[in-house]
Amino acid sequence: MRAKGIFVQRIESGETGKGIPDLFVLTHKVPMWIELKRIHADIPMTPMGTVTIPWRPGQQAWLSDVDARGVTCYTIACFNNGILKIQHDQLWHENKVWIQMPGVHYYKDIKELLA
Repeated sequence: MRAKGIFVQRIESGETGKGIPDLFVLTHKVPMWIELKRIHADIPMTPMGTVTIPWRPGQQAWLSDVDARGVTCYTIACFNNGILKIQHDQLWHENKVWIQMPGVHYYKDIKELLA
């Protein structure tokens, strides 16, 4: 990613505040925060399909609060059958994400996500 001019900093959050995401990314002067999740399940590929993201208490609030202030925040959730990129321009009730909602994007693999 650095070869593409993208700055990525892993955040070690053992002693930092609750909700701080895993990565800070700066792409061509555009900052963003990214939370990473691995979910050992399949994304239901149906029109009404939903997934539950295991956000810890405080994570969604932190991400949504920062996103509301103009810095884009995403969760990148890797499933057995693909990847979801979820924007935090809203709070996801009970951590459930409807895969057809605006702000939710499906990618078949990491190469497609990074393209």
